[in-house]
Amino acid sequence: MSEVRKFRVKSRLSRFISQPGGISVRDALKRADAGIESLRIPCIADVDATLAEIDSRFAPATPGRDNESLEDLYQLSARIIDVSICLEGSGIDAAARRLCELVDVSQTLGVRDWESIEVHIHALKLLRAAGLSMSDTQRGAVISGLAKVTRKRVGDPNAPWPETAGA
Repeated sequence: MSEVRKFRVKSRLSRFISQPGGISVRDALKRADAGIESLRIPCIADVDATLAEIDSRFAPATPGRDNESLEDLYQLSARIIDVSICLEGSGIDAAARRLCELVDVSQTLGVRDWESIEVHIHALKLLRAAGLSMSDTQRGAVISGLAKVTRKRVGDPNAPWPETAGA
């Protein structure tokens, strides 16, 4: 019988870690935090501008709203997700994911439920305005409520819904 031999391939990262020089993990994390902080103001401005665009194109009583593309709404919501790292803990990223899910389900079913979309838009604006002053429990209730609105209005109210981490 042959003897089993194990080969352990060293990754490039493990080779770099064992070399002298470089920076510590603590310093790397500090630099990353500083990098994110330097983007904070532009990211918040982008979130606010995107929310304003969503509101101007998809809010109640907006002329021509029925002619707007739901794909555009999806892209605007995805933009909020992309830049919401500067609003960590606010829940705005999770609410924007919920809006993307609503748009995705709506497009699949061929439904435009403006009331559901409006609830999601109002929730995004609420979470942005409240910032970190809202408790985790309140924030979680808002975000889980968005999934319930989607299930009830455009889907099967008893269907399982993918839970989003942190929601």
